[in-house]
Amino acid sequence: MSWAIVADSSCNLRGFTPQAPDTVYAVAPLKVLVGSQEYVDNEQLDVSALNRAVAAESTASSSACPSAGEWAERFRLADNVIVVTISANLSGSYEAAVIAKGLVEEEGPRNIHIVNSRAAGGKLEYLVTVLDRYLTTNPTFEGACAFIDQAEEASQVLFSLSSYDNLTKSGRMPKAAGLIANKLSIRILGIASSEGTIKIVAPTRGSKKTVAKIVSAMKSDGYQGGLVFIDHVENEKGAQELADKIHETWPSAEIQILPCGGLCSYYAEQSGLIIGYGRTDA
Repeated sequence: MSWAIVADSSCNLRGFTPQAPDTVYAVAPLKVLVGSQEYVDNEQLDVSALNRAVAAESTASSSACPSAGEWAERFRLADNVIVVTISANLSGSYEAAVIAKGLVEEEGPRNIHIVNSRAAGGKLEYLVTVLDRYLTTNPTFEGACAFIDQAEEASQVLFSLSSYDNLTKSGRMPKAAGLIANKLSIRILGIASSEGTIKIVAPTRGSKKTVAKIVSAMKSDGYQGGLVFIDHVENEKGAQELADKIHETWPSAEIQILPCGGLCSYYAEQSGLIIGYGRTDA
């Protein structure tokens, strides 16, 4: 039996090759709309050009989810399909995937399981990676579904942001909080709330204090070492400083640093970091 691991492009894994046998990985791209221009969030996107266009655009930009048809194309790649989407409260991507599941299942027998990550960025990369590793054990479809659901419950995402224009324009963050933070050059550490907004954990200033706050938040959340993804928006230096501190605190940590794709760059904005991890080592 063949397998497909499918995510939307809020997952920043690009060119990922599964370790599990008879398994493919596919991405359904979201789109970012800036003025009259649509940017498709795929491997060909010039993310720096997108970021410049968003910064120069005076009106509010927006994003669009993959269509049900785009999801359906990817669901036809294998007999067993497990899907991880951006938070259903942030995008219509999850609902489009659910519609596609019904369409594809009408065509004939196929196993499709859809996971609402309740996050974006690093948490999706964590889920895709641990699922791939689990599939190397040759599980049943039901076993794989139970595994990914448990992994979703036991994982988290943190956002460390220094610019908030797109979040406030889209209603993902209170406007007053964003304006004050921008004016005072405050970096905000937050988590994705169940409502799809950014819940502020702590304001920070300075890279060392920011790194310390992130590590403290991970420790309080139950992280004990293991796989961590650090996504960044043109901020590899900040991502590496955080990785070094995580390694210092948890020598067993397995850390991967990735540049953000279009959708995550749009929301995390310049110098933003998105950190995804499991509360227990998967």
